[in-house]
Formats: sequence, structure tokens, C-alpha cells
Amino acid sequence: MGIKLSQLKNNSTVKLKSIILCAGEGTRISNFISNKPKPLIEINHKPILSYLISNLIKSHITSIVIVTGHLKEQIENYMKEINQKNDSLKDKILVIDSGNDYKKGPLYSFLSITNEKGIVNKDFIYLVFPGDTFFEFNLISELITAIKSNSTLFQNNSFLFYQELQGARLKNTEDPTKIISTIITKQLNSIEIVRKIEQTVVDSIIENLFYKSLIPVFAFDSEFLESIIDAEKKVSVKTLREIVNILITEKNILYAYRLNPNYSFFDIDTELDLINLNKKKRGQ
Repeated sequence: MGIKLSQLKNNSTVKLKSIILCAGEGTRISNFISNKPKPLIEINHKPILSYLISNLIKSHITSIVIVTGHLKEQIENYMKEINQKNDSLKDKILVIDSGNDYKKGPLYSFLSITNEKGIVNKDFIYLVFPGDTFFEFNLISELITAIKSNSTLFQNNSFLFYQELQGARLKNTEDPTKIISTIITKQLNSIEIVRKIEQTVVDSIIENLFYKSLIPVFAFDSEFLESIIDAEKKVSVKTLREIVNILITEKNILYAYRLNPNYSFFDIDTELDLINLNKKKRGQ
């Protein structure tokens, strides 16, 4: 069982840079929503991207990079609208066009940040979020509080985040073919090391077993980021998950941090996912 790292608290200052990947084509939802990038799908009359930006700002994140690609003009225009409504955000948010790199996969959308001068810096911790996933504020807040409370440890290491959930809860979906990302870990002294990121079909999950369900957020230090940059030149993969698994195999250490299982995130793959999330938000 992992421990809460808060017992390792310190007063060091941590510099966080959030990277929001909004470049993908959203092929899984194209059958019911077309000609709109997935981050701009509205939940209770607000785009998914709006919730994530708002939650990051509420959590005192002052450096946000948004990576665009597919239907980039819509994301760019939306960000212009946000900046016009809130002038203070102009210095906090940078929009980067990944060009055609997004067509090669999300790994290349992410690596497009290296084309922008000054983004890759050894002093930063890089939080990588999917722009098409709805995160509850409490989940974002807990994650960022964990990092700030243990800044020295996070500054010099990279982390994945997970929730320990019973299979019955993971199977609580109308789509038995849905893919759930989980992690396998190994205990090292008082914390856990990630051994592998796996993908599991919901239908194969056993209800009475517990799984380490992956939160789709990476926390990379500059050294791990440089390892990703170097590895990409040697291997042919498309996703961050794939290249992270390769780096783990090569003995690059990635730690695991357990978050409260009562906070949620939602990926919208089907029209029913969208309907259910809208109902949930209206009922709050």
C-alpha cells in the first residue's frame, strides 16, 4: 500500500507548468459530435477545457501551455475569448500550435512544446493533462496540494497518480468495451515505483478485486522530460503511455502517488457519457 507523502513536507518553492494537450482528433466521439474539438464539448453549457483551466487557476497554477492541432482555430479563438473576458490570464496561458505533429500521436503533440524557447527548464515540474477529460476540482486540488507539500521530492522525481478502486466500481459503465488504464507498482521503502502502465477492457475486470486506476495526469521533472526527448529519437511509438513504459523498462524511475478515491474524472467516449455527465453537473 502506498503512503501519503505529506509526511515528507518541506517549505521549498515549487514551479509548476501545466501542459494541456488539445491537439487530438477525438475519433471516438466523431459519430455524434463532428467539426468540434473534444476539449470544447460543453458540459452544463461550459467547455471541458474551461473547467480545467478554471480549476488550475483556482489551484494557483500561473503557467499553462495549451497545445493545439486538430481544428486548432476553434481552440485558439476560444482562448482569445477567455483572454478578452479576463485580461489577467494573458500572462498565464500560452497557446502552442503542434503543426502536423499531432497526426503522429499525442506523444508528438506533447513534444511540440520543445519547439518553444524557454519552456523546457530544469527548474520546472511539468503537469501534463488531457484537454478532453473532465476533472472534478477536488481531484485537481488534491493533486497540486500533494506536489506543493512535497516540493523537493517532486522537483527531483517524476510521478503518476492513481486511485485504488474496486472492480465493481470500474465496471459501473454501460460500455463493456471501454478501456481502463491501470498501473502495476512495486514498494520501495515508503513509496511506490511504477513498473508498468496497463490497459484493461472493462468486461475483463473482476468485481471483487482492487485495481490501481490511473489518473490521466503525468508529473515530469526536467530529467524525465529529457529522457522522453532522447527516447523518441530511438523508438517508434505514438503515446506518452508507450514511451513511459519503455523508459521504465530501461530503469528510469517513476513513482506512484495515491489520491482520494472519492474524487472523479470523466472521459467522454460516447454520447451516453456526455448525457450522464451533463445530468451529474446539473444535479450538483
